[in-house]
Amino acid sequence: MNLTKNNLTRQIPFQVGQMSKLLLLELGANGLTGVIPFTFGNISSFQRFSVAYNHLQGGIPHDLGRLKSLTILYLGANNLSGTVPPSLYNLSSLTELALTQNILSGNFLSNMRFSFPQLSILAIALNEFTGIIPETQSNISGLEILELGANYLTGQVPNSLGVLKDLRRLNLQYGNLGRGMSGDLNFLDSLTNISNLRQFSFCQNNFGGVLPNSIVNLSTQMNDLSGVIPTSIGKLQSLRGIWLCLNRLSGLLPSTLGNLSLLYYLNISHNDLGGNIPTSSYCHNMEILDLSHKKWEFNS
Repeated sequence: MNLTKNNLTRQIPFQVGQMSKLLLLELGANGLTGVIPFTFGNISSFQRFSVAYNHLQGGIPHDLGRLKSLTILYLGANNLSGTVPPSLYNLSSLTELALTQNILSGNFLSNMRFSFPQLSILAIALNEFTGIIPETQSNISGLEILELGANYLTGQVPNSLGVLKDLRRLNLQYGNLGRGMSGDLNFLDSLTNISNLRQFSFCQNNFGGVLPNSIVNLSTQMNDLSGVIPTSIGKLQSLRGIWLCLNRLSGLLPSTLGNLSLLYYLNISHNDLGGNIPTSSYCHNMEILDLSHKKWEFNS
């Protein structure tokens, strides 16, 4: 049953839980209110369940942990609160789990431990989760999308993320990761092993230290990065966007940036960079270039 993007309002009837043969229920992008009925835990045949983009409140019913056949669970963009019930960790068949944009809290990632071994999508951004990113996160070897940003996560980013060979998108932005010290960015070296990585953002954390040569698709504004932009950045031929604003980078703008023919966004404002702006460039797709808050000269 797919009722996505209608004008459904009011509460979800508890009687839906009596539809024991239901395989799919998609109620996303409506105006539903109230809570997620605990009776949904009775639909043992459930394989796909989505109530994302509604106005649901309350907690995630622990009864959902009985849905052993569930592969896709989308609960994002609601007003759900509380912690993730331990029973959900038993859903070993899940391939996609999205809890983004709620008011969920607790140490979810550490509590996961070895749960959800088949996940390809884990999206829990824009919540109030605490704790660290555990080394065991890398046990979900098939992860393609990992959205952890805009929570209260702390500590170092584990180097073990580099074993996630299928990872395409990694979001760590708007958190409290790092210690503002040298070594915070060591995990970047491991990410160079992920050839499929296309979107990577870790802006507005507490990362410190020198920007390493191993940078890949990145977004780093409002950390405390220093040093120079390495010339090796010109080897990142698939790079489309660079955000390096609001740091303490110094030195000259490397001429190798001109090799990035797919680059369309470059923001290096609010740094200590200077010198000449190379005019011989192959950045024909450049749409947005922000060099503000610094005096520059153009090569003739």
